[in-house]
Amino acid sequence: MDKTLEYVIKKFNLNTGLDSPIYLPSTRNDLAQLFHELGYKIGAEVGVFNGAYSKILCEAIPDLKLYCIDSWNVYEDLPETKDEKYYKHYISRIERGYDSAKSLLSEYSCEFIKKYSMEAVKDFARDSLDFVYIDANHLFDYVMEDIIEWSKIVKPGGIVSGHDYRCFKHKEVGFHISSAVNTYTSVHNIKPLFVLDKDKSSSWFFVKDFSNIGQDW
Repeated sequence: MDKTLEYVIKKFNLNTGLDSPIYLPSTRNDLAQLFHELGYKIGAEVGVFNGAYSKILCEAIPDLKLYCIDSWNVYEDLPETKDEKYYKHYISRIERGYDSAKSLLSEYSCEFIKKYSMEAVKDFARDSLDFVYIDANHLFDYVMEDIIEWSKIVKPGGIVSGHDYRCFKHKEVGFHISSAVNTYTSVHNIKPLFVLDKDKSSSWFFVKDFSNIGQDW
């Protein structure tokens, strides 16, 4: 068994025979602490917005080198709206998010990469990150792309994770994400999949194990 997975199982006192996903009474703050306990030093958050979770990661892992990846821009396939006022507000909110993130994370070792996810991932070598936390475009196709490509960048024994597996505020968001995560882990026979279920918007993660590395990794 991979050492990382063994650590997680012992930490949460889990029965390895449980079916996936395994729901843990924890938050994504606890996930940041887990990264620290595992000695992770290099990670990426894909979908940063205002930097709130990036700061949690940096505070939990004092020596963390964090790549903050976000286009801070509108996707080209954003559904059209006749409400010009709403659209302008949406653009303004995104722009404020970037400024807030830069200010909030100024004292930490963060590198800002202002690109769409699939452009940014090309800048990274395979197996070069200890973890990735995915919180970018929540539509199924984008989530699947992010999992496929960023999983390649995480090292064996590292953790692939993300946000909004279950999102009670916007149920359709959780549906897209959980469907993509479940499909990917099922096809690749990745077990177990963990869901941190103490937040209203649950985070998910799995360990990139040597046994579940195929040609497409």
